[in-house]
Amino acid sequence: MDNAIMLELRKVSQHFYIHKNLTVKAVDELDLTIRRGEVLGLVGESGCGKSTVARMIAGIYQPTAGELVFGGRGKPRVQLIFQDSAAALNPRMSVAEIILEPLRIQGQDYKSPAIRRRMAELMEQVGLAERLAGKLPGELSGGQRQRAAIARSLMVQPELLVADEPIASLDISRQAQIISLMQRLQKAYNFTLLFIAHDLSVVRYISQRTGVMLKGKLVELAPTEELFGHPEHPYTKALLSAIPVPDPLYERQKQILDYDTRQPLGREMCEKRPGHFVRVS
Repeated sequence: MDNAIMLELRKVSQHFYIHKNLTVKAVDELDLTIRRGEVLGLVGESGCGKSTVARMIAGIYQPTAGELVFGGRGKPRVQLIFQDSAAALNPRMSVAEIILEPLRIQGQDYKSPAIRRRMAELMEQVGLAERLAGKLPGELSGGQRQRAAIARSLMVQPELLVADEPIASLDISRQAQIISLMQRLQKAYNFTLLFIAHDLSVVRYISQRTGVMLKGKLVELAPTEELFGHPEHPYTKALLSAIPVPDPLYERQKQILDYDTRQPLGREMCEKRPGHFVRVS
């Protein structure tokens, strides 16, 4: 991983106007830097704004305020992997058509022998048997559908891959398989990966840096082992205290910390230690 900046989110907000008396601040003045070649984890409870961040980076949402600033090489090729592969894949398209769809949309010659060979190679790399190329999404398992979604994203050789809770709808064994697959692919293709999840154990396993979100804001950002070993924000401490441990005796005795999410958040992020930022009052 180099330290070149791929993308900066500067005071980015995404507010949804519901009616005249209600505006939901899904993301609120978020500052975040994504470095080229890194795996950045983003965690937080449901409704904290993680998926909204993913959709802004992918260009699905335009920020209400703030700006997304791309690094020196211009705007990178960005692809998004959704949580629900069943909803993200066209049920009337075959696996081959799904994987080739981004090239078709971009007007490329997706029927050429070279592209077909690349598709076959990608299917092999993500663990999809060639015989599945003609199958429909409804004929696949959840894990196979997510592998097809990953292959589709990689077909256009993205520089930045945004994975929005890509394993949340899978069982434990398939979760482990998809995580290992994404690690191998990230190393093989050297793309930048923004990995969004609510499972902190998974984020610790795959990410080099981790950000914690609450109410549309970052409350803590640090190198992953630094954050897990020396959490500073009380919300981060509460999340970490709730991680299950495969030790029944420890589980019965451990204390889960409480954090009142209704209390106001601080306005500033302070660097407590090199690279370790915490929101303070």
